[in-house]
Amino acid sequence: MHQKGPVYYYVVLVGGKRKWIRLADNYPEAVAKWAEMEGRNASGSTVGQAIDKYIATELAKLAESTRHEYIRQSGRLRSVFGHMPLNEVRGSDVAAYLDQHPSPVAANREMALFSTIFSFAIRWGWCDHNPAKGVRRNKEKPRDRYITDEEFSILREHADEQWRCIMDIAYLTAMRRGDIMKLRLSDIRPDALVISQGKTGKRMSFEMTPSLANALERAKRLRRRIGSLYVFCTRDGQPHSVSGWNSSWRRIVARSGVEDAHFHDIRAKALTDAKRAAGRDYAQSLAGHASGDMTEAYIRARETERITPLGKIVEERADCRKRSSDNSG
Repeated sequence: MHQKGPVYYYVVLVGGKRKWIRLADNYPEAVAKWAEMEGRNASGSTVGQAIDKYIATELAKLAESTRHEYIRQSGRLRSVFGHMPLNEVRGSDVAAYLDQHPSPVAANREMALFSTIFSFAIRWGWCDHNPAKGVRRNKEKPRDRYITDEEFSILREHADEQWRCIMDIAYLTAMRRGDIMKLRLSDIRPDALVISQGKTGKRMSFEMTPSLANALERAKRLRRRIGSLYVFCTRDGQPHSVSGWNSSWRRIVARSGVEDAHFHDIRAKALTDAKRAAGRDYAQSLAGHASGDMTEAYIRARETERITPLGKIVEERADCRKRSSDNSG
């Protein structure tokens, strides 16, 4: 497969001359057509071929933001491993990639995709081992940013009405960015907000409390193109793109003066506050996690244990003994 300008072609030799067969002008579709025409080789396949087939057969099943990220990551993987036969990649090659990558965290994410692709290649019968399994990833520092109530209010003050609605719904429901972006007017019922999580497919129903009802009612009053199905949309009535969404959020953060605030931190704040207010079970339900351990791992870094200074305890006990002595006298 070769690219000329914006178009991808399937190139074959016919009578000693190259024949260029047009595939498509977007990469996933081009790879899908290429995989079909290539017919796939079961043995001797390269990492690059496995990447292509994974993109062609599995990428469409994932969320839009994940598709874009995997295409970007696969480009880096291809540049290093693409020429290598699958069965010749060793764990030491994976370790070298992790050690030499300029961004340790990005290297971990790319190796996670690498491992997934090898898992599929094993199912296809292209190889018999996954070299990424058992190789320790780079150490990561978990994000422990907690947005305080005051910071949340400041961010909200510097947002327009659409983003105030978005922030309120994000906090009240702990919904992920992608689920809010795709929220439809038909998801709003008289007694509940009903969604299917984009990441897990889990169906969730949020009770229509006064606070949630208020945020959704304000959102429904926003100007939108007639016929649009979405609660939050662009001028053409379609959901915001990931890049557009992130750009808008960065502008809000810049205007507010609040430092190091990611939109995803609102979900972290919601789950942390939920656990503090009503316990882990409630936080788990709000998150839509399959287990409490997932919720605990998610919010643990953002919790701060409140400890009473020793001096205050000593003073209180001394006062208690004094009152007891006075009463007995």
